[in-house]
Amino acid sequence: MKNLVRKIIEPITASVFGNEVSFKVSHDDEFDNGRIYIQPYYVDLCRQTGEEKEWKGRKWYLSKHMTEDEVVKTCYAAFKACVEHEIMEGFQYNNETVFNPHAPFKKCIEAGRDEVSRENSKKKWRFSLNSRLITLP
Repeated sequence: MKNLVRKIIEPITASVFGNEVSFKVSHDDEFDNGRIYIQPYYVDLCRQTGEEKEWKGRKWYLSKHMTEDEVVKTCYAAFKACVEHEIMEGFQYNNETVFNPHAPFKKCIEAGRDEVSRENSKKKWRFSLNSRLITLP
């Protein structure tokens, strides 16, 4: 089964900003006849140390009833998740990561309770739209 998946994904190429993303095909060793998974990996600089390092994405498990289409689209989803992860880490404000993908989800829920409201703003915003000046109340 692993060899079939490897054959299906062999023609896939995935790269972004000069980084090539590859896909490991393996099976879960925790269980007998463990499920097959695809795991994206790539080499990039560590944001903390500046050293080159191999990074691995999460494991994407495949059904034993998988089709060729599902395998290819799972690789796409895995690639997209890697890119989104890097985007989240790379977007900063005052050198602080705004959307940290490593933050515990309960902290994200807590932070999500604090909302920005235009009603609390005492400023009037003005902007130009199609050469017309608009003032917001």
